[in-house]
Amino acid sequence: MAKKKSVARLSVGEIRLMAVLWKSGPLKLAEVFRDQPGTVGYTTIQTQLNRLVEKRVVTKSKARPTLYRAVVDPKSAIDATLQLLVDTVGSGSIVPLIEQLMDRNPPTKSELRLLKKLIEKSDSAKPGLPKRTLKRITKKRATKK
Repeated sequence: MAKKKSVARLSVGEIRLMAVLWKSGPLKLAEVFRDQPGTVGYTTIQTQLNRLVEKRVVTKSKARPTLYRAVVDPKSAIDATLQLLVDTVGSGSIVPLIEQLMDRNPPTKSELRLLKKLIEKSDSAKPGLPKRTLKRITKKRATKK
């Protein structure tokens, strides 16, 4: 089995630019600037795009006008960032992250049903997943509703 190629960790601003490229496809700098969320300056966008090219998650055409294109899919790009959060905030566990997310953004009943399905599905996954704790968290949230 081939080893999965890791993607460089991306900053929040870089992920926002990647989202623009994922949504719209190849764009000129001016188009990325126009479509990006927030009030970041034009030269800052240019710098961030060049960093994304250096990180090999975006390509830059040689033709003029230059087009920037995302060359990694969203899941691959975000995996490294999520793993960093699990490793640092959660000390290797997903539970503190899930608990904080649920505190900040209480899930709807339908989201809780989906989470319960994910927990049930994980029963056959890697050993060491904190299933009982996740079940406790989702049960606690469901009783708050």
